[in-house]
Amino acid sequence: MNKVNNRNAVNNLAFSGVKTKKNKYIILVLAVILTSLLFSTLFSVGGSMVNEVQESTMRQVGGTFHAGFKYLSKDEYEQMKDDPKLKFVSYRILVGFGENEEFTKLYTECYYSEDEDAKESFCYPVKGKMPAEENEVVVSDKILEALGEPVDIGMTIRIDLNINDEIISNDFTVCGYYEADPICPAQMIYVSKSFQEKYAPDATTPYSAVRGDDVGRYSVDFKFSNSINIEKKVEELIARTGLREDVDYGINWAYGASSIDPSVVVICAALIIIFMFAGYLIIYNIFDINIVSDIQEFGLLKTIGTTEKQLKKIVRKRANLISIIGIPIGIGLGVLVAAYLLPIISGQFDTLTVGKGGLHINIWILMGAAVFSYLTVIFSSGKPCRKAARVSPVETVKYTEEFDKKGKPKKKLGVVILSISLALVILNSVFGFVSGFSMDQYVKNLIVSDFSIQDAELDNPGVRYKYTEAVSHELMDELRSLDGVNSVSAVYIKEGFQEFSEDNWAKIDKNVMQSELLKEKLAGHGYDDQMRKDEIDHYAEERTLDGKTYGMGELAVDKLKVIETKDGSDKIDWNTFNSGNYVLITRFETDNGEVNFLDPGDKISIRSYDPEYGETQKVVSESGEEFEYISFDNAPVKEYEIYAVVEIPIALGLRCYGTFDCDYILPEDEFRKLNGSDWNAMRVIMDVDDSKEGYVNDWLKNYTTTVEPALDYDSKESVTEEYASFGRMFKVVGAVIAVVLGLIGLMNFANTIITSIIVRSRELAMLEAVGMTGKQQRISLMKEGCRYFIWSAVVSLVISSVLNLTLIKALTDAVPMFDWNFTLVPNLVCLPFILILVIIIPVIAYNKMSKVSVVDRLRVE
Repeated sequence: MNKVNNRNAVNNLAFSGVKTKKNKYIILVLAVILTSLLFSTLFSVGGSMVNEVQESTMRQVGGTFHAGFKYLSKDEYEQMKDDPKLKFVSYRILVGFGENEEFTKLYTECYYSEDEDAKESFCYPVKGKMPAEENEVVVSDKILEALGEPVDIGMTIRIDLNINDEIISNDFTVCGYYEADPICPAQMIYVSKSFQEKYAPDATTPYSAVRGDDVGRYSVDFKFSNSINIEKKVEELIARTGLREDVDYGINWAYGASSIDPSVVVICAALIIIFMFAGYLIIYNIFDINIVSDIQEFGLLKTIGTTEKQLKKIVRKRANLISIIGIPIGIGLGVLVAAYLLPIISGQFDTLTVGKGGLHINIWILMGAAVFSYLTVIFSSGKPCRKAARVSPVETVKYTEEFDKKGKPKKKLGVVILSISLALVILNSVFGFVSGFSMDQYVKNLIVSDFSIQDAELDNPGVRYKYTEAVSHELMDELRSLDGVNSVSAVYIKEGFQEFSEDNWAKIDKNVMQSELLKEKLAGHGYDDQMRKDEIDHYAEERTLDGKTYGMGELAVDKLKVIETKDGSDKIDWNTFNSGNYVLITRFETDNGEVNFLDPGDKISIRSYDPEYGETQKVVSESGEEFEYISFDNAPVKEYEIYAVVEIPIALGLRCYGTFDCDYILPEDEFRKLNGSDWNAMRVIMDVDDSKEGYVNDWLKNYTTTVEPALDYDSKESVTEEYASFGRMFKVVGAVIAVVLGLIGLMNFANTIITSIIVRSRELAMLEAVGMTGKQQRISLMKEGCRYFIWSAVVSLVISSVLNLTLIKALTDAVPMFDWNFTLVPNLVCLPFILILVIIIPVIAYNKMSKVSVVDRLRVE
C-alpha cells in the first residue's frame, strides 16, 4: 500500500476549524494566557527572590564559594588543593585580630589573602590594590570611618593587632579599601605575605584547638562543578585526599541544594502539581466543551475516511496553535507582573544586594514556565482528544453532549465546581497560614524584656572568644535607680563541665548516651560507630558533660520556658526556688527531638569555684616545660534538688554551643555564693514603664557611647523594628497570592459560563425558534450559573474548614512564629463576586449572542 502524504490536509483542517470558530478558541487562548501568566509570575518572582536571597546570604556568610576548610596547616593545604574535582581553590591565612580602641564595637580579623579569595569574599578593593609591601594594608570603609580617616587610599593608619595574645602595633599605608556589607559580622584587614610570614608564619602541625593555635592557619575556600549536595561532596573530598577525619569545615548555606531535604522537595513538587492542576481544570473544562461542539465536524471527517490518528493530530495541532499564541503572551505578561511585584516583595526582605528588587531574567526560568504551561495544555487536551477520536461517525451526527437523567450535562458540573472550589480552597489555606504570622512570637526568643545590656561583642557570631563578665554591680545599681525601671535582673554564667554521681550517670546513659538522638547528632558531625563508642566511653569514664552554669534573677527566671516541674505546675515559684536548695536544668536537644538528662526531684551536686578555694598546682608538659594552674578539686560541693526542666531563650543564654549543653540555672545570689561575690554579670535585662522607655533608651545610648563603649544594649522596640519588614513581607506575599488565586477562581468561572453559552448558541436558537423568549433563556442561564455557585460555595467552605482545622493548624503549630486562627474570610469575600458574575455574565453573553438572528444561529454548528 502506498503511503499518502496528508500532512497539508491535516494542517488545513486543524487551522480552518480554529479560523471559523474564533470566539470559542479565543476564550481557550485566554485560559492558556492565564495559566502561563500564573506560572511565569511564580517562576520569575520565585527565581528572582531565590537569586536575591542567595546573594544576600552569601554576603552574610562572607563568600560565594561552596564550602571551606578551616585551620589547615600548609601541608594539609598542599594535600588537597590539586584535587581534580575542585573547580576553584583559594585561601587566606589568619594573622590576628584588630585591637584598636576604636574597634570595640567593630569586630575585625587580619589575614593574608590571595586575590581570588578576597574577590569571592566580597572584600576585594573597590579602589587601590591588594597589599604587596610589608607596610601596606587593605581595610574596609567602616574601619577607616572608625579610625576617623577619610575613605580613600594613600594615608597612614596605626593598627594594633592581637597576634597570639601579643599586641603588635604598626603604621600601615592604605593601598586599597573595600565597601563593607552592613550585614557582614566581621571586618577584614588584609596584610601582605611578607608581613604574615614575619608575624604569623604558616602552621606546620595539625590543629589542636588550643587558644592561639589558629594563627598562621589556612582557611581554604573552594567550589565544585555544581552546588548539588555540597556536604556529601566535601565528605568525599576529605576521604579522597586523606585529610584528617576531624578537619573543621563549613558549608555555604546560601546554596539551596547544598543538602537535599526530601520534605522540601516534596512540598515544592506538591505546589507545582497543585498549580498545574488548577490550570488543567481551567483549560480542560473549556477544551472539553469546544470538542463537544466540534464533535459533528469530526464525525463528518470520519465518514470521508479520516482515521482516529489523524483526528488526534488535528486536535493536537489546534492545542499547539493555542499554545503558540497564548504561552508567549502569558509569559510576557507574567514577567511584567513579576517586575511590578518584585520591588514590593523584595523590599520586605532583609537582603542587601546590588540589584535589590530587580527582576533577574533567566532563560531557564522562562523556559521552565513555558514547559509547565505547555504540559498543562497537552494534559488538558488529552481526554477531549481521545473523546473526539473514539466516537463513531453515526454517533457524532446526532451527538451534542452526554446528559444525566435530569437532562443536565454529565461531568461538566463536577469539573466546573472542582475548578472554582480548588482556587477558593488554595486561596483560603494560603491566607489562613500567612495571616497567622505573629511578630510577638517571632521576636519573643530574641528579646524577652524591654532592654538587655551586655558586652558589645557577646552576641556577635563572628567573635570566637566571648567576654561574659562585662556588666558590673555598680552599673546594675545605677539601672535600678533610673526613673521608670520596674525590674532589673542579672544573668551570670560559668562555663565548663558538669559532674555527676554514679546513679545520675546511669540515668543519663540510658536517657541520652544510648539514644538515637545522640547517634544521629554525632553521625551528622562525621562520627562512625566506633568513634561514637569511644566518645561515649570517654564521657562515661569522666562522668562529665559539657554545660554552663547560670545564675539568674527573678525576671530572667520568669522568662524561661518551663517544660516540667517537680510539683506538676507550669510556673516556677521564685520564693521556693530562691531558697538556695534548688536548681533548674535544660534538656538534651537536637533538630530531631529532645530528651531529659535528669528529671525534677533528682539530686545533683555543684562544685564551688570561689577564688578562696583555689589551689595553685604545677604540671609538667611532655616537652618538660612547667606550668601553673588553679585547681578546685578540693573545693566544697553542694547538693541541690532539680526543681524543673526548662529551656533558655536565645536572648538570655550564651550563644555558644557544645555537644550536650547540659546547663544548670541557680538563683543569682546562690550563684555568687558558689563562684565569688565579685563575679560580674554576662548580661542584665530590664522591664520599664511604657511611658519611660524613651528616657531609659536615651540614657543607655549615652552610657554605652560615652561611659562604657565596650557595652551595648538591645531594646524590644529596636528588635521589633528590625524584624518588622519580615512580617510585612508575609502580608504582602499573602496578599499577592490571594489576588492571583482569587482571579483564577473568578476568571475560571467567567470562562466556563461564556464558553458554555457560545458553544450552545445553536441549542438556544432552537429553543427560541419553538417559542422560548429571551427573558426565559436568560433566567435559565442564570439558574444554571446559580447551581454552579451554590455547589462551589458549599464544597469550598467545607473543604476549606476541614483543611483549616487540620493541615493549616498543624503547620502553624509546627512553626513557632505563627499563631493559628480559623478563617473563611477569603471564601466569604470572593463568593459575592462570583454571585455577581453569575447574574451579569449570562446576560452580557446572551445579549451579544442574540444580536445574531435565529436563522443564522441555526445554520451554525
